[in-house]
Amino acid sequence: MAGSTISYGGGPIPVLWEGDVVVCGGGAAGVAAAVSAARAGWKVVLLEKSICAGGMLTNGLLPSIIHMTDGVNMLSGGVCKEIVDAVSEKMGVKPLYNWHNIHPEPMKRVLDDILLGAGVDVLYNMHVFDVISHAGQLEAVLASGVAGKQAIRGKIFIDATGDGHIAMLADAPWEMGDADGHTMAPTLCTLFERVDFEQRPPDYRYAGSGRKEWREDTEKGVAPLPEHHFVGFFRNGATSGSGNLGHMNGTNPLDPISVSKACIEGRQQSEIYLDFYRSRVSGFQQATLAATASQLGVRESRRIIGEYVMTHDDYICRRRFPDDIGCFAYPIDIHAAGANASEQQNVELRLAQSRFKDGEHYGIPYRALLPKETKNLLVAGRCISCDRAMQSSIRVVPGCMITGQAAGNAAALAVEHQVDLRQVDIKQLQQWQRNQGIWL
Repeated sequence: MAGSTISYGGGPIPVLWEGDVVVCGGGAAGVAAAVSAARAGWKVVLLEKSICAGGMLTNGLLPSIIHMTDGVNMLSGGVCKEIVDAVSEKMGVKPLYNWHNIHPEPMKRVLDDILLGAGVDVLYNMHVFDVISHAGQLEAVLASGVAGKQAIRGKIFIDATGDGHIAMLADAPWEMGDADGHTMAPTLCTLFERVDFEQRPPDYRYAGSGRKEWREDTEKGVAPLPEHHFVGFFRNGATSGSGNLGHMNGTNPLDPISVSKACIEGRQQSEIYLDFYRSRVSGFQQATLAATASQLGVRESRRIIGEYVMTHDDYICRRRFPDDIGCFAYPIDIHAAGANASEQQNVELRLAQSRFKDGEHYGIPYRALLPKETKNLLVAGRCISCDRAMQSSIRVVPGCMITGQAAGNAAALAVEHQVDLRQVDIKQLQQWQRNQGIWL
């Protein structure tokens, strides 16, 4: 590979890396994909645009990993459970698999350790700007970093970017939002410190702090922001916690101007929420804003159209498929696109009404990971092939990691047997998933 180049735009671009599996996007889905493929013995690289893995788990200051089980069965075992167990040990707490609060700093170290321990080649600060493909067959992704433009070659590619960025560049079909193109409003999460949790009632020390007080102020018409879907604040340390607070209404997640405005608005809102907590919520009188997220919490953007499109009906029917690669059970959770009060209030009602009984779940078919118009590309995470309602269920971390682990295993099987992704032995893929802790 030394000194090799690839032709692009009429000139040569140096090849930085060449191997078996290229995973683009180092969030939850990408980590699971890269680790799974590497543990199968193949040469794997993970490309991440920031300087650490984790995505929303680290850069996004996401407070919690939720719904790993269906109340009876551990659905998202495997890499997801391994990460939760490891970060729990580092934080000195007991792992809670249905609602586990996390701190971004120990999570960064845990993800580095798991990736390196699996033998993944990690490339941080790399931004993919194009692909080289021929009739749906990807040859390389092109990325820019401190050394300029460079090519990364592979046999199988996995799009775990969340936005379906690689699939889009490869001309796979996609859709976004509701019938009018509106998407769920994003959130810029926050990290507070100097919170005295001993002043909080026991039921509010770990989850949801501030919801009761915000609801009271909203009903009185004195809440500082028109927010009718208040998620809350979640403890992740002795005196610290993360807030999933506010929405940047009307944001277009694929418009850089709109996203930039949302980031600015999110930082403005963070100070408003800090003032609210200090003045209204016991234990927060001395709280400080330690950080705002360096990644906007985008809930929804592209949904890649694959060989099967998962639907709301599949969710309602708890449908299972012959090619299931996992099961999931998180409710339908479509956040409002704008500031309409009734639309925001309907979110929690819909969440409650769609919740499964303990032990119930739906299946995730392998076909939903296979974008149309491509041959050697898989998608994983919130951009897999599904309609809007189903996407609102599968988009959370455990769902993303189930699909990521399946994508990594499928890539490994395709390389091992030198077959097309659509010819991967489903029974063998399912057995690998089961053996690694995924419920099927």
